[in-house]
Amino acid sequence: MSPATEERLRSRLREQTLPGEGEAAVRSWRVVEAALAERAPTGRPRRLVLRLALVAALLCAGLVAALTPAGAEVGDWIGDRFADGSDSAAPGFAGLPAGGSVLTISRSGAYAIDPDGGSQRLGSFSDAGWSPHGVHVVGVDGRRLTAVDSTGIVKWTLARRSRVHHPSWSTGLGYAVAYLEGGTLRVVEGTGDPDTDRRVRRGAAAVTPAWRPRSDRVLAYATDGGAIETVDVVTGRTLWQAPAGASRAPLALAWSRDARRLVALSSHSVRVLGARGRVLRTIALPAAGHELALHPSGRHAAVSVADAGGTRVLDVPLDGASRPRQLFQGDVDGLAWSRDGRRLLLAWRDADEWLLLGPGGRVRKALHGVSAELGAAGGFPRVAGWCCPR
Repeated sequence: MSPATEERLRSRLREQTLPGEGEAAVRSWRVVEAALAERAPTGRPRRLVLRLALVAALLCAGLVAALTPAGAEVGDWIGDRFADGSDSAAPGFAGLPAGGSVLTISRSGAYAIDPDGGSQRLGSFSDAGWSPHGVHVVGVDGRRLTAVDSTGIVKWTLARRSRVHHPSWSTGLGYAVAYLEGGTLRVVEGTGDPDTDRRVRRGAAAVTPAWRPRSDRVLAYATDGGAIETVDVVTGRTLWQAPAGASRAPLALAWSRDARRLVALSSHSVRVLGARGRVLRTIALPAAGHELALHPSGRHAAVSVADAGGTRVLDVPLDGASRPRQLFQGDVDGLAWSRDGRRLLLAWRDADEWLLLGPGGRVRKALHGVSAELGAAGGFPRVAGWCCPR
């Protein structure tokens, strides 16, 4: 990261308001003054007195943090900043929280990144996705659809006549893999048996199909006309279809974990669909939508948008109670929530960093120099997924 970029990030952190700052300061210094007033004058150096005052202030702040809800925010705020500055010399990927590996794509292929910072190359994939429990990854490379285990060992390969793209492993027991060949939606069994490979629909848009949670047969996809259709891939029956919205074809689809809602990102809106494809609400976006990361709770989503002013990441409430608010601004290439929903991982191309954001968009940790971790030829690694949703 360049010195100018680092100083810009530090300036942004310093400008954040400390929760309960004024009240905590008043209470802390009252205690310090009282303690000093009770002390008899001594010949000890003035520097020692100042040290004692500082210790007392820190102890008081610690009590505030331990005993009050507002103080808990203060302690969290202080901890974030000490943590951010203490790991500047750590390897680029070190410091990811526990709870699964991150799938990333660079020019040199797909990699699995472990929380300890270790990386494993999985293959020369231009796009990839996890199996339901993170045991395997399915990737595409030209005309080939390939499944590998978490160490990169090839389990099966399926070759097609045309380029394949947007693979998606089913979310039940992993019995099926959906993918697109040109504009055709196809499904093959999770074993890769070519005899099970079949066409499901023609006229599919270039959007990753979304399997209903805990299902190996119900799949939602976008048509090239902008509609959203949910099908039973075993029988081929259409379960429901939602017509194209005002923004036409969706850019991304994601189910809530309880399978009650399907969220669709389009160029200037986010639509929330309920049972039978009924539109529950439409949330307008202030700029062109790019990427969608649905929070595990299903109540809000992180959405990257882009306009003449650059790329921004927004927190979009899905209940319609409030408007989208900005979490981050910068050239972002990939978003993913941690399994517990406490951290949003975003790939910040401008600064060659991955950032972990906490509530309110506060930077909890910055992983520096991530391009160098995969070799100079790989370039910047975009975030393609964080394994695995429960």
